Amino acid sequence: MTNPRFEDQIAVVVGGTGGIGLETVRRLRQEGAQTAVIGLESPEQLSEEQRSLLVDPPGALYLQANAVYGEQLEEAFQRIDESFGRIDVLVHVAGISARRWGDGPLDRCTEEGWDQAMSVNAKGVYRSNRLALQRMIRQKSGAIVNISSVLGMVGVRDHFATHAYAASRGAVIALSRSAAVYYAKDNIRVNVVCPGLLDTPMSQRAVRDPVILEALTEFQPLAPHVGYPQDAAAAIVFLASRDARFITGIALPVDGGWTAQ
Repeated sequence: MTNPRFEDQIAVVVGGTGGIGLETVRRLRQEGAQTAVIGLESPEQLSEEQRSLLVDPPGALYLQANAVYGEQLEEAFQRIDESFGRIDVLVHVAGISARRWGDGPLDRCTEEGWDQAMSVNAKGVYRSNRLALQRMIRQKSGAIVNISSVLGMVGVRDHFATHAYAASRGAVIALSRSAAVYYAKDNIRVNVVCPGLLDTPMSQRAVRDPVILEALTEFQPLAPHVGYPQDAAAAIVFLASRDARFITGIALPVDGGWTAQ
């Protein structure tokens, strides 16, 4: 590739072993980045495809850590310091649906569902962004892209009433915008990508439900109505790149027209 956008840059992807995260790593590497990927799986649990992107290539570092446990994430960032000495890009993809813990409409949402959604989706972003910013401030440069959701931007009546999840994703947007303004003085950009319903491992319940698929023709009017990890990854890589050097503090929907309505 001529003039790869991430040549000589170190990109850290939290939650980079599948779906949006893995596709983002693929694109970052194609455009010249060296990558440090943080995931829940042990190296032995990775598939051949995952290893070919996350472990085997020169300039690739894979670290097992769970952002829920702050000490694990701190240890991972220390390993990144030792291996690369800097962080140019942070992408935080890791997140969960808390349905299994009781997330749902607010009057029925359990405290466990609330705590799980906020701990992983909001506090995890706080932790990774904090650690990356401590390093980027010293460099006086950096780009952060956090993943939220359209459900952090708009409310819905049917099919997607998980209010703890929505609150956690809204928190990511608010945190990112506040940080974008504050750290602009340090030449650090912070942006958010807000996917609609994409065909990812986390969304299989929804993308296999014929009722939801029918509803998506209205929710996401742009055909094929269900998006794919590549759609979000393209937006992430753009916002992380020098092409977006004058863009900070935005929440960019990748949603087939959902929020336009």
